Amino acid sequence: MSLESNRVRPSPHPFRISDFGFGIRLPTPVCNPQSAIRNPQSRRAFTLMEAVISTVIVAVMLVTALNTVGASKITQHKASLVSRGRMLAESLMSEILQQSYQEPGETYVFGRESGESDTSRAAYDDVDDYHGWTESPPVAKDGTALPNSANWRRTVTVEWVDPLKPKTSKSNETGAKRIRIVVTFGNVPQATVVAVKVAN
Repeated sequence: MSLESNRVRPSPHPFRISDFGFGIRLPTPVCNPQSAIRNPQSRRAFTLMEAVISTVIVAVMLVTALNTVGASKITQHKASLVSRGRMLAESLMSEILQQSYQEPGETYVFGRESGESDTSRAAYDDVDDYHGWTESPPVAKDGTALPNSANWRRTVTVEWVDPLKPKTSKSNETGAKRIRIVVTFGNVPQATVVAVKVAN
């Protein structure tokens, strides 16, 4: 027997962890070149998509905000018109209610008497003198222009009504007259004020 045959050939694996009874297996690293290196073109396309989505979101939010602000401004403008119209109507109504129920000291005539103009109410002294009165822009009784009254109009209607049913119009004297004032801005009604004057 040769000496070469008596030699113990070394094992290609001198020892294994399992030989020691630990029963542990080490993970084998896996290298995937394709997963390690991403396609630069696909990365750029994803970034562009993110930018487009972000732009759309910002645009929608901006449009919503502008619509909200616009609606708020419109609401405020409408409210200011109604408030202004109400003030113009009430100031003229206060003036009318201070007048006599009918022409004092003269034969009663519904409407304007001699010497009373349809373009100036300086001489008006009874309620029905104001019937059919219209003015644009509104002015004070002495003809002085009211501030900030461009495009405004005031119209007055006076008529006999049933004292017990003020909404019911009559064609002859009843002892009660209904005064109705309509105020418009740019031909759009903004305020209407109604009052009843009764004979003393």
